[in-house]
Amino acid sequence: MQKALFLNGVYRSVLDEILSAQKTSPASVYYLQPYSSEKIKLLYESELTKDNPMSLYISTTDSLGMISYSADVIGWEDKREIPSNRLQVLNQHIQKWQPGEEEIYMTAPGGRECVNLISIVNLRQFTNPISVGNLIKTSDKSPLRARTQAGRWSYVFELPDWVGKGRTYLKEQIDQELDELVKKSTETDEEARKNRLNTAPKLAEQVQVVSVAYKRNPDVIVEVLKRANGICEHCKKPAPFLRAKDGSPYLEIHHWTHLSEGGEDTIENAAASCPNCHREFHFGQNTGGR
Repeated sequence: MQKALFLNGVYRSVLDEILSAQKTSPASVYYLQPYSSEKIKLLYESELTKDNPMSLYISTTDSLGMISYSADVIGWEDKREIPSNRLQVLNQHIQKWQPGEEEIYMTAPGGRECVNLISIVNLRQFTNPISVGNLIKTSDKSPLRARTQAGRWSYVFELPDWVGKGRTYLKEQIDQELDELVKKSTETDEEARKNRLNTAPKLAEQVQVVSVAYKRNPDVIVEVLKRANGICEHCKKPAPFLRAKDGSPYLEIHHWTHLSEGGEDTIENAAASCPNCHREFHFGQNTGGR
């Protein structure tokens, strides 16, 4: 997984000013200036360019627990080492495109030294902000916790590109909607259905789905699969194929009493089943499987 950077608590006005400027000058580079006298190690140790950017995730001062923006970091500079001619060019850019920042400032309010100048492109505002808990820290692979005060940063793993971009649905909602539309299509005149197909988009709309999941005990999975020894515990047939990643027999774990219904995540409440039997347990006329 690629490493990324999370900035905790940037002023929303700074980000919205960049978004506005991007509409006029989308190819331009824009700048973020965290209030810190400590260098961001991940940035100064990385060789960042437009062709080799790093993902950046941002919460705002008024919503510290949510990732509301993302961007691509393409450069980093230590303000203390910026030559005077380069500083003059930067200030001209700031005054034109980010006038709310006024200038490349060297100190924060209160006199604290500021050393990080971050160059970004492709700033995006999330259609649906997500919890910072979706970010995983590179240090110990634990979820990031929201902070109560703005400032500082965290080194995290990159999120999938689609996060925050599409509309969000409950999984139950989108499944129910599809079932209803399939039923309606079944009842539709065949000619009308074919006419709709002729004009329908060929690519499906991308959406985000929210659902409840359960953190499974890996020891239960391993013990049940070892007990089955490659044989479906329902139909007693061998696994239908071998996994590409390790050559092991492909069987799925079914809980007799579903976890969503309060079932225990134990080997006594679980069975190894082939995909066909597993689907039958959930969608067949005689569900359950025992």
